[in-house]
Amino acid sequence: MTQDPNFNSGDLIAFIYGKRKPLIIITSIAIVASVVVSLMMTPYFKAQAIVFPTKSNSVDFQGTGRNSVVEFGDEADAERLLQVLNSPEIRDSLTNKYNLYEHYDLEKDASQSRAKFQKAYEGNVQFNRTRYNSITIDVYDAEPEIAANMANDIVRLVDTVMNRMIRERSKGPMWAVQDEVRLIKTEMGDYSDKMKVLSDSGVVNQETRSRLYSDYLSALKAGKNDVASEIKRKIDASQKYGSDYDIYSNLSEFFSLRYSNILDVNDQATQYANTNIQQTIRHSMAEVPDKKAKPKRAVVVIMSTLAAFLLAIFWFLAVEKIRELKKNA
Repeated sequence: MTQDPNFNSGDLIAFIYGKRKPLIIITSIAIVASVVVSLMMTPYFKAQAIVFPTKSNSVDFQGTGRNSVVEFGDEADAERLLQVLNSPEIRDSLTNKYNLYEHYDLEKDASQSRAKFQKAYEGNVQFNRTRYNSITIDVYDAEPEIAANMANDIVRLVDTVMNRMIRERSKGPMWAVQDEVRLIKTEMGDYSDKMKVLSDSGVVNQETRSRLYSDYLSALKAGKNDVASEIKRKIDASQKYGSDYDIYSNLSEFFSLRYSNILDVNDQATQYANTNIQQTIRHSMAEVPDKKAKPKRAVVVIMSTLAAFLLAIFWFLAVEKIRELKKNA
């Protein structure tokens, strides 16, 4: 970018020096006005609570999983926690408890009251993720006790909301698992009944079946005709229905193992559906602040004065330029 050959910084300094009196007056007025305005501004106190997200789906009631409620979450878990913190459920709970419409001097039935309230709420209640993956809960309020109480209530409300979400999400799987448990118990009962009928007719399991012939011959040699007759009955029944008995036996073992596994799942789903535990790792709860956080009066005065000084220079330059254009016209 080429520099304007007519531009001369010395001329600008000379121009400002020539306007020093009105600039001093304007700047002085700006200082006085900004001091007065800053003194009239309501001081706000900041209460801060810090929490860490836990690993998603990390509630291991059985104690056998890799994850646990004490394991820190990752970035995705932190973002998920931020979504919960920004949920209307938490906002509405705080609004009802602290009557925030009245607290923020807003008419609930006024035009655009919801938009104005949301703006005030977002300005006073802020959530941010740090580089350490923790979440800061900052609450600004003119009353330090309310600021601290709101911040701590938010921490507790996170547990309430997340536990409710887990319970609602777990009810469907819990009912499905319980239906499966009932079905398996029915199947196991059917196969047990069929095995009992076959057993009463003389059918025996494979291990016993392999010894029947030797036992039969031994009974005959020993002259135990009654025993031999009973064994012969078992041999005949096993030859006829042994394959059915084996099928029912295998199915019974299969469903027995499945029943044992599904009971663990059922316990887990039931406990999820009734969970009410702490869902965050609490680094620090909010304390009642004893020093105002905003406004920074010195910053307000300096920025207002500087803005007034620069605007005055631009104004005088514009006026001078207009005069030159009129003169040359």
